[in-house]
Amino acid sequence: MPVEDLHKLMTQEGRYQVELRPGGWKLDRETMQEIVKLELPGIMFIEEPKRYYPNNDFASHVIGFLNHDGKPVMGLEASLNSHLYGEDGYIEYSKDNKGNVLPEGMKDKQNPVHGKNIYLTIDERIQLYIENALTEANEQYAPESMTVIAANPHTGEILGMSSRPSFDPNHYQSIENYVNHAVSSTFEPGSTFKIITLAAAIEEGIYNGNEKYMSGSKKVRGGLVRDHRRGGWGQITFLEGVQKSSNVAFTILGYDRMPKDVFYHYISRFGFGELTGIDLPHESKGRVKSSHNIPELDLANMTFGQGLAVTAIQQVAAVNAIANGGKLLKPYIIDRIEDPSTGEAVVNNKPEVIYDQVVSQKTSKDVADILETVVTSGTGQNFYIEGYQVAGKTGTAQKPAKNGGYVQGKYIHSFIGFAPKDNPQIVLYVAVDSPKVPDYRLGGSVVAEIFKSVMQNSLQYLSVQPKVEEVQIQEIKVEASSLPDYRQMSVMAARQAAEMKGFEVVVLGDGATVTTQYPEADAKVYKNERIFLIAGHISESIVPDMTGWTLRELMDWANMANVQLEAVGRGYTHSQSIEAGEKVKAGGRIRVELKPKFEKVTEDLIKEEGESETSEEVSSSPDSEE
Repeated sequence: MPVEDLHKLMTQEGRYQVELRPGGWKLDRETMQEIVKLELPGIMFIEEPKRYYPNNDFASHVIGFLNHDGKPVMGLEASLNSHLYGEDGYIEYSKDNKGNVLPEGMKDKQNPVHGKNIYLTIDERIQLYIENALTEANEQYAPESMTVIAANPHTGEILGMSSRPSFDPNHYQSIENYVNHAVSSTFEPGSTFKIITLAAAIEEGIYNGNEKYMSGSKKVRGGLVRDHRRGGWGQITFLEGVQKSSNVAFTILGYDRMPKDVFYHYISRFGFGELTGIDLPHESKGRVKSSHNIPELDLANMTFGQGLAVTAIQQVAAVNAIANGGKLLKPYIIDRIEDPSTGEAVVNNKPEVIYDQVVSQKTSKDVADILETVVTSGTGQNFYIEGYQVAGKTGTAQKPAKNGGYVQGKYIHSFIGFAPKDNPQIVLYVAVDSPKVPDYRLGGSVVAEIFKSVMQNSLQYLSVQPKVEEVQIQEIKVEASSLPDYRQMSVMAARQAAEMKGFEVVVLGDGATVTTQYPEADAKVYKNERIFLIAGHISESIVPDMTGWTLRELMDWANMANVQLEAVGRGYTHSQSIEAGEKVKAGGRIRVELKPKFEKVTEDLIKEEGESETSEEVSSSPDSEE
């Protein structure tokens, strides 16, 4: 403490004893001993109990803390204080004026009752993996908040739970966030909620993965639903719609084909809009709009996770049901409470089934199989872990603004998944709010870093061995064929004939008849090879989409189009200075950037996964909590 403050405290008139607070309050023993060495007159010490947290910020929002006055403030410290605190004992006796206890002077005695020992379901090692991953992500990306929950899907036990910003309960004066986001914060889930719509559609028999629909946008009463990719992907199957996280696909399944009361039935059965009952204080039940008089657009939005508010623990409980074969279990974090004097458990929690079959075991398996393809072939490819079958769903949710609408440029990126798919050991949920990345679409990559680190380390710790598939090398013979002679054919007929043989055709020139071709007739070519057809004079050329072209193909086209080519980099075409479909005159110039193919694939995956899976123009002001 500053000398001035100490002097002021110690020179108060009419007081013979002053507590040097706060600086001299609840000192540790080492500091006390250092002060004793100073031999200051008039300084005395009183020994008092103080709670000490040896693991510092380890699961701090779950555990909570006692302040220096011995009062519980938050977390399990507060909700379980009656079990933890115990009762003081006392001895009442008579003594003489010299302080000696008189013979037969004992009047009454009450032994103290020790506080009970509380054991949590948290696995210390898994919790450590979570804390380390969050600390690293926080240092690198400084998001507004983060939440991670790990659970055993077969019991409902919470194996790990942490939030950021965090705190050290030994120094609680610096706490920035008193909220346990895992159970108390509500938000729009975004596309992770599509798991519920998918499960309901399969259970009701209205999902056919091979059936096709037109993606892009869909009119509903009161507005328009758009896919996160402008224009969509054309006509695709519903399986592809799930893999690409198409809002239109889920609108068709959950809004067009499913009666409203049936959709609400599954929302309720999966536990949304209600407390999960987890044994942690201040749980929120979220908010689901009443089915009575809900606007049609809002109902459509709910099918893909907009316009309702959920908690992280609700999503974990729901996905537990998919992972365990259809049982909705009550999540719990207190394993048992024991009386230390007897060693007997006064509370002994066991798995508790809320709904025996939310969906059938077959539906659960079908959903898990589809969610695995999301990781292997869809928006979740960043979450693939070599040797483990990971099933899960990505989510990118807009943040509702307090005055309605959404906060521009800020998103909650999330992923919920489980592994191994056929015998899940862990359900893991990760959410990251507005990480500082160059492009918001990269937020999913931050989530992937956390998820993969925690999941892979946890599976290895649980002795889940990765599957090493035997690779059978099979020689595949690809035979070349002779290229037909397309000269003197009309451009249209030549193009159709070449494409029917599997060639990719590029046409140059302003004529109607093919005059020259490259490669020449009878040249040996392979299926999917690119061929060039020249028709008449080439004064200008329509620039093709060169994405994925090799340098040789670029040079061939440039030579035939009489265009100067500036190629930068190596590998395959990544970008071009003149957009596809535009014209370039003979003698003009085009610049292309080449990159190795693996870099292009990675960027495409990040872009596909990271594009906002919400639909910014879908609704005006969803009624949800942040």
